[in-house]
Amino acid sequence: MKQADKALLVLAIASVCSANVSADTVRDSLKNGTFSAEIRNVVVQSSYTDAIGEAGVTNNNNSGGTAISIKYETAPYSGLKFGIAFQHGQDWGLQDESTGLSITGGEDEHRVSITSTSLEQAYIDYAFNKETSNTSIRLGRQKIVSPLIMNSGVFPMKDTFDAVVITNKDLPDTTLKLMYIDSWIMRYGDAASASPTQNDIHYENPLYSLYLNNNSLAGLNVEGQWLINDNDSKAGDPPTAAVTADGYQAGFLGLTYKIPQTSWVLGAKVLTADYDTLSDTGYWGVKAQTKLGDYTVKLAYTAVDDDRNFPGTLGHVPMFRAYHSTVTSEIFAGMKTTSLSVSSGFGIAGFSSEISYAMWDQSATGIANSGKDFDGGSELALDLKYKFQTLEGLSSRIQLSQMDYDQAGDDNQTYLRATLNYAF
Repeated sequence: MKQADKALLVLAIASVCSANVSADTVRDSLKNGTFSAEIRNVVVQSSYTDAIGEAGVTNNNNSGGTAISIKYETAPYSGLKFGIAFQHGQDWGLQDESTGLSITGGEDEHRVSITSTSLEQAYIDYAFNKETSNTSIRLGRQKIVSPLIMNSGVFPMKDTFDAVVITNKDLPDTTLKLMYIDSWIMRYGDAASASPTQNDIHYENPLYSLYLNNNSLAGLNVEGQWLINDNDSKAGDPPTAAVTADGYQAGFLGLTYKIPQTSWVLGAKVLTADYDTLSDTGYWGVKAQTKLGDYTVKLAYTAVDDDRNFPGTLGHVPMFRAYHSTVTSEIFAGMKTTSLSVSSGFGIAGFSSEISYAMWDQSATGIANSGKDFDGGSELALDLKYKFQTLEGLSSRIQLSQMDYDQAGDDNQTYLRATLNYAF
């Protein structure tokens, strides 16, 4: 959808929805609107490893950054409201610029060290009268979180999408979303470099997706999504080998079942990617978890087909409702991941912790097709989160990982990412 067409559609929706609204009510809607803001601080430190291809952008980091986001949203009137948000990122300048990019062993973690200002959100939202239909429509630049389309929130700046999202909740215990996506707006903003991974993507052919979430059966959550990409050019984030110039259709189905009168939870997920001309691929996983006193114990297994890397979500988060909180993505061809996680809050209000150990196997075919060798490697990860009780909106997170890539040379890596955010 061209920018002029978007503007006309926005004006048309606004005129229809507010045709009978007097100036006084428009004024009240503006006066009663709300401002909100968030300050996001992230610092990343990691050691150097000779396993450059496997570590990727996490190799030898020494970066920190801050972003502030300011949002204004009008009060709803007859179901109509408007929202706009700007964000500004500031690099702390910790890295030695002479060492180059992190993917080649330099200190600059360019997902953190962004100095830029951008339009984060700008949308019109209309909710129908629930007596008619429990349906809402959001048009414009917005955040989207779903298994196959997801904006990232783990770094200072956030990416968003130019899209139309229709949400319907008329069916009992069911949420349906129809998504039309025109552009993926990168978190790098105006300071985007020449790298294609940092430039906004304006799709020649819009992407379509249908999402479903259902809880109608006691204890069972069903989540499904279908994504259609008709573009013969890159559509999403890494792995690069799976997002070359070819259209594809991707599907996701996730099941989570809480066994009645027990602490046991069982889960399964399956994904497919059917390419127009390239070889297809798939991904699946299972998990089982239970509580042992104050601890939640979870065992999980995931596997990717040998033929190709899985394309990842559309956006910066290729994890498809991850079963554990490791740094390493389990999305490469022929990669099989077995993980054990233990989590607990230790009775501390606002606190949660998880320790995970993941082991990787990878087939020779998968190594050849992905260009990465994770076979025999492992990661030990600690994830600590805390929401401060004395100051609402202040939260922190510490992620600490130790990777062993099981390769020749210096094949170990230590990775630390610390976050302190304040939303008000």
